[in-house]
Amino acid sequence: MGLLNDAIPERYEKNPILIVVENFILDAIGKLAPEKEQRLSEMLCRTFGGTDWRATVRHQMDLPPETAEQLQAEWQRSLAESDAKQEDAISPEDFARAIAGALFEGRG
Repeated sequence: MGLLNDAIPERYEKNPILIVVENFILDAIGKLAPEKEQRLSEMLCRTFGGTDWRATVRHQMDLPPETAEQLQAEWQRSLAESDAKQEDAISPEDFARAIAGALFEGRG
């Protein structure tokens, strides 16, 4: 999942903030590539000010400070559940898309 792609899927055309939220989720579960983290930090801090892109996302999305810890716990639960069922685990990217989708469903 690129930060910005040449071909932007319809999902992001309709709601471009999903890219940021999905990358925030990937960061929270330890699966965001360092170069993406750097680009997010530069882009969001330049756009919104401040020095902490994660705090900016939480503020803009009205998320509680413990959101990253909650996402990490949910990710670990998902992995444990897959392991217990002897199923393939959901990919980090699919996990991020599902959580971001659920987050925006609840706001609409």
